[in-house]
Amino acid sequence: MKGACHCGAVSVEIERKPDFINLCDCSLCLKLGGAWGYFASDEATVSGSTSSYRRADYEAPAVQAHFCATCGTTTHWTLTEHHPGDRMGVNMRIFEPAMLAGVEARTLDGRNWFGGGEAEHRRAIGKLGQDVFL
Repeated sequence: MKGACHCGAVSVEIERKPDFINLCDCSLCLKLGGAWGYFASDEATVSGSTSSYRRADYEAPAVQAHFCATCGTTTHWTLTEHHPGDRMGVNMRIFEPAMLAGVEARTLDGRNWFGGGEAEHRRAIGKLGQDVFL
Protein backbone atom coordinates (compact mmCIF):
# COMPACT_ATOMS: atom_id res chain seq x y z
CA MET A 1 0.00 0.00 0.00
CA LYS A 2 1.31 3.42 -0.87
CA GLY A 3 0.18 6.77 0.50
CA ALA A 4 1.48 10.27 -0.10
CA CYS A 5 1.37 13.81 1.19
CA HIS A 6 -0.94 16.33 -0.47
CA CYS A 7 1.56 17.46 -3.11
CA GLY A 8 3.03 13.99 -3.70
CA ALA A 9 6.62 14.88 -2.81
CA VAL A 10 6.72 12.43 0.12
CA SER A 11 5.30 8.93 0.05
CA VAL A 12 5.14 6.06 2.50
CA GLU A 13 4.79 2.47 1.38
CA ILE A 14 3.71 -0.19 3.88
CA GLU A 15 3.52 -3.96 3.46
CA ARG A 16 0.21 -4.44 5.27
CA LYS A 17 -2.73 -2.66 6.86
CA PRO A 18 -2.14 -1.66 10.47
CA ASP A 19 -3.70 -3.80 13.20
CA PHE A 20 -5.63 -0.71 14.32
CA ILE A 21 -5.43 3.07 14.00
CA ASN A 22 -4.97 5.36 16.99
CA LEU A 23 -6.72 8.70 16.96
CA CYS A 24 -4.70 10.29 19.75
CA ASP A 25 -5.90 13.46 21.45
CA CYS A 26 -2.60 14.61 22.97
CA SER A 27 -1.70 18.20 22.15
CA LEU A 28 0.90 17.16 19.55
CA CYS A 29 -1.21 14.62 17.67
CA LEU A 30 -4.19 16.96 17.55
CA LYS A 31 -2.08 19.63 15.90
CA LEU A 32 -0.33 17.19 13.56
CA GLY A 33 -3.62 15.70 12.38
CA GLY A 34 -2.29 12.20 12.82
CA ALA A 35 -4.21 8.94 12.72
CA TRP A 36 -1.47 6.50 13.59
CA GLY A 37 -0.82 3.00 12.36
CA TYR A 38 2.19 1.34 13.98
CA PHE A 39 4.91 -0.55 12.17
CA ALA A 40 8.46 -1.83 12.59
CA SER A 41 10.91 0.32 10.65
CA ASP A 42 11.48 -2.40 8.05
CA GLU A 43 7.74 -2.53 7.28
CA ALA A 44 7.59 1.03 5.93
CA THR A 45 9.55 2.80 3.22
CA VAL A 46 9.58 6.60 3.19
CA SER A 47 10.50 8.33 -0.08
CA GLY A 48 11.10 12.04 -0.49
CA SER A 49 12.52 14.77 1.71
CA THR A 50 10.88 15.58 5.04
CA SER A 51 11.35 18.20 7.71
CA SER A 52 10.88 17.21 11.33
CA TYR A 53 9.75 18.46 14.71
CA ARG A 54 10.25 17.34 18.31
CA ARG A 55 8.08 18.51 21.17
CA ALA A 56 9.63 21.40 23.05
CA ASP A 57 7.45 20.88 26.13
CA TYR A 58 9.04 17.52 27.10
CA GLU A 59 12.64 17.20 28.26
CA ALA A 60 12.98 13.79 26.59
CA PRO A 61 10.43 13.62 23.76
CA ALA A 62 9.56 10.12 22.59
CA VAL A 63 8.90 10.88 18.94
CA GLN A 64 10.10 13.05 16.10
CA ALA A 65 7.31 13.98 13.70
CA HIS A 66 8.11 14.13 9.99
CA PHE A 67 6.24 16.20 7.43
CA CYS A 68 6.53 17.27 3.83
CA ALA A 69 8.68 20.38 3.52
CA THR A 70 6.56 21.55 0.57
CA CYS A 71 2.92 21.06 1.57
CA GLY A 72 3.29 20.45 5.32
CA THR A 73 1.41 17.13 5.46
CA THR A 74 2.45 15.00 8.45
CA THR A 75 3.56 11.64 7.09
CA HIS A 76 5.02 9.70 10.01
CA TRP A 77 6.94 9.75 13.26
CA THR A 78 10.06 7.96 14.42
CA LEU A 79 11.32 7.25 17.92
CA THR A 80 14.01 9.50 19.37
CA GLU A 81 17.17 8.48 21.19
CA HIS A 82 15.20 8.91 24.45
CA HIS A 83 12.94 5.97 23.61
CA PRO A 84 14.90 3.32 21.73
CA GLY A 85 13.06 0.61 19.91
CA ASP A 86 11.90 -0.40 16.49
CA ARG A 87 8.55 1.30 16.07
CA MET A 88 7.26 4.07 13.91
CA GLY A 89 3.87 5.67 13.46
CA VAL A 90 2.54 6.22 9.95
CA ASN A 91 -0.18 8.82 9.42
CA MET A 92 -2.92 6.71 7.88
CA ARG A 93 -4.62 9.88 6.62
CA ILE A 94 -2.15 9.89 3.70
CA PHE A 95 -3.77 6.71 2.32
CA GLU A 96 -7.03 6.52 0.42
CA PRO A 97 -9.79 5.58 2.89
CA ALA A 98 -10.86 2.58 0.79
CA MET A 99 -7.42 1.04 1.37
CA LEU A 100 -8.14 0.96 5.11
CA ALA A 101 -11.67 -0.42 5.02
CA GLY A 102 -12.36 -2.61 8.02
CA VAL A 103 -9.44 -1.39 10.17
CA GLU A 104 -10.51 -0.56 13.72
CA ALA A 105 -10.08 3.07 14.76
CA ARG A 106 -9.50 3.77 18.46
CA THR A 107 -9.60 7.00 20.42
CA LEU A 108 -6.41 7.13 22.49
CA ASP A 109 -6.47 9.19 25.69
CA GLY A 110 -3.14 10.86 24.99
CA ARG A 111 -4.12 14.01 26.88
CA ASN A 112 -3.92 12.10 30.15
CA TRP A 113 -0.91 9.90 29.35
CA PHE A 114 2.53 11.01 30.43
CA GLY A 115 4.72 8.17 29.22
CA GLY A 116 4.37 5.59 32.00
CA GLY A 117 2.98 2.27 30.78
CA GLU A 118 0.28 1.94 28.15
CA ALA A 119 -2.09 4.78 27.40
CA GLU A 120 -5.80 4.13 27.84
CA HIS A 121 -8.27 3.96 24.99
CA ARG A 122 -11.41 5.88 25.84
CA ARG A 123 -13.56 4.03 23.37
CA ALA A 124 -13.43 2.18 20.11
CA ILE A 125 -15.28 4.21 17.52
CA GLY A 126 -15.88 1.76 14.73
CA LYS A 127 -14.24 0.46 11.61
CA LEU A 128 -12.98 2.65 8.83
CA GLY A 129 -15.14 2.68 5.77
CA GLN A 130 -18.28 2.11 7.82
CA ASP A 131 -18.96 4.78 10.39
CA VAL A 132 -15.56 6.39 10.86
CA PHE A 133 -13.97 8.86 8.51
CA LEU A 134 -10.34 9.87 8.76
